[in-house]
Amino acid sequence: MSRVAVIGGGLAGLAAAYRLRQIGLEPVVFEAGSDFGGKVQTEYIDGLVLEQGPDSFLVRKPEVVQLVRELGLADELVALQPGGSGSAIYARGRLHPIPPGLMLGLPTEVWPIVRSGLLSPLGKLRAAGDFVLPRDRGEGDQPLGQLVARRLGGQVLDRLVAPLLTGIYAGDPWSMSTEATFPQLLELERSDGSLVLGARRLRRKAPKPTAPPGPMFMTMRLGLGQIIEALIAALPAACLRPQSAVTDLALTSRGYRLTLGDGEEIDASGVILTLPAPAAGHLLRDLAPQAAAHLFAVPYASLAVTQFAYRPEDVPSLKGSGFLVDRAAGLTITACTYVVNKWPHESSGAVLLRCYLGRAGADPLGSDDESLLAAVRQDLETVLGIRAQPWLQRVYRWPEGMPQYTVGHVARTAEIFGLLRELPGLALAGAAYRGVGMPDVVRQANQAAEEVAQTLSQAGSEEESPRTN
Repeated sequence: MSRVAVIGGGLAGLAAAYRLRQIGLEPVVFEAGSDFGGKVQTEYIDGLVLEQGPDSFLVRKPEVVQLVRELGLADELVALQPGGSGSAIYARGRLHPIPPGLMLGLPTEVWPIVRSGLLSPLGKLRAAGDFVLPRDRGEGDQPLGQLVARRLGGQVLDRLVAPLLTGIYAGDPWSMSTEATFPQLLELERSDGSLVLGARRLRRKAPKPTAPPGPMFMTMRLGLGQIIEALIAALPAACLRPQSAVTDLALTSRGYRLTLGDGEEIDASGVILTLPAPAAGHLLRDLAPQAAAHLFAVPYASLAVTQFAYRPEDVPSLKGSGFLVDRAAGLTITACTYVVNKWPHESSGAVLLRCYLGRAGADPLGSDDESLLAAVRQDLETVLGIRAQPWLQRVYRWPEGMPQYTVGHVARTAEIFGLLRELPGLALAGAAYRGVGMPDVVRQANQAAEEVAQTLSQAGSEEESPRTN
């Protein structure tokens, strides 16, 4: 079998290696650290399932569900329980339920917005300007914040759209690419002249469900780390090289030569890079300098996830799945998830709260753990009135953990991939390129494996053809 080096042992790297094995190639996964899985990590303490990174995945993108079923874990899938739906936004000193009828983060119904306390009377009047303002007929990408503020005003952006975007991308809406994150919004303005009316039209045109809607999000009974463990178990031990940092990558007449940190050299017919963009750029600096320059320029935001376990009697009644935070509220956290309400398998008897910190331009990692945890506990007291000390608390740090899709991201990514076509048998996959969610990452890993396999197959056919003529 042809050996394919997969550089990076996160979800993308393991999924790519799994797909390569299915195709009939020999993957070897090189991971600089001692653990595989990247940000998909689960810790187990006193019956609690503590997710260090993501805690669920979107079901309408099927790649993770399909992978879980292939790995024989279908019975371990857990859907969001009914009582765990519905979120709030903390703004203007209190929690406000997110108005119903949102689509793409935009209101499609007028009265829920009118009745909501999220916006002031002036903010609601300004939002109505979306119905009468002239459309922008310009082409090309633009900042998402600019588009939403121009159509609906600053309050809709700051108190409704920005908190939702921070929860997904940890980004600054004034630099975030609309084309890369919500390209539909550009088309809605151009076709309908109004974001609200366009979103309403799309919602009404959506096919009527013929069955009760399925869950929007799912997780695993023992945490998302189950997926990582199953992927590792599906690969021969010889395919996994932890604590094996690749420091150099060179092109040879037969493929590629990898140099490891200890000086070891390994040849491979193909390579899949699943590293963060700047790290991938470092390995490509000589092979593809223009592509490397683009990769070095991809910005990242640093994040932290905190977990708190309380006794039930110390926490007031919690409704819904949690809350997001308006940036102007002055809190340290950007969001809080009521884990106890979201997942039916959470039966430890504790009230588990999961809080998020960090976004573009606001690095939370300068504080030591105790200071960071104290700041989060203060936020929980401010918003939820919790004064008791948790019986367990944890902080998980992710320096430069979230790639930022800034304006022009789609064009830059297309140029990177185009330039790398000059390197046969080499592919990229990961959150830095075409989607940050787990399904997006698995999809990219599958595509990278298939592209490398196709290239190697064509090269093999070309080598054999002179002997068969």
